[in-house]
Amino acid sequence: MNLENLYTTRIQKTYDEDQVGILSILQANRGGTVKLINYYLGLPLSYPATIVAVERGTVDFDVKSEQAFIIDLNRATFIRSPLFTHDVFASVQYINVKKQAASFIDFSYVEIMAERRNFIRMSLNPSPEVTVVSGFGTYSGHLDDLSLSGVSIRTQTYSPLALDSEATIRFTLSGGGYSPDSDIKVSATLVALKDEAVPYRYVYSIYPDKSHERLLSQFIFRRQIEIIKEIKNAV
Repeated sequence: MNLENLYTTRIQKTYDEDQVGILSILQANRGGTVKLINYYLGLPLSYPATIVAVERGTVDFDVKSEQAFIIDLNRATFIRSPLFTHDVFASVQYINVKKQAASFIDFSYVEIMAERRNFIRMSLNPSPEVTVVSGFGTYSGHLDDLSLSGVSIRTQTYSPLALDSEATIRFTLSGGGYSPDSDIKVSATLVALKDEAVPYRYVYSIYPDKSHERLLSQFIFRRQIEIIKEIKNAV
């Protein structure tokens, strides 16, 4: 997951002045603890990290192995602490999962837009097949991510859709061997589209009834547990 899709910058003075200020704060608090936030398949994971050293624009941290694993994939992290007026974005310079060590550069103040969402949006792999029926016709594709309030659909087929158009979406969620597969049918409204090039992407708000909301909640909860186990097994 590319973290750059999850935040917006919040420059306080200039980029360079903000970076100098962030480094000064970290330098003054060597040995202290901050919280690092990363996202893996849509799931936010946060662990404490210790500030080890600050030198020439690089900050070294002792980190948890689970966080190091995700940092290695994201190639960046978010830093959260009462020391800062906003969360901080930092790019990774060095990461060693086994040594639980990480070094970061290029610091800037940001707002994590993903936290504005009412529900966690989970990436799906493999992506279930999905069928969308609307007044513009029917098209099929794959479900890229899912929350209790929305879905993102990827398709190779162009459809002349309009924002705010209503649709019915059907897909099947795997029970993963723990429960039967769940056939889902929800009403939806198109809220965003990227149809300049293949693959086309359509984002819908969905309105599940109580029975389908329960099935979606169970699937998302089970998926979160699977992801945490996957990370622990990897380290």
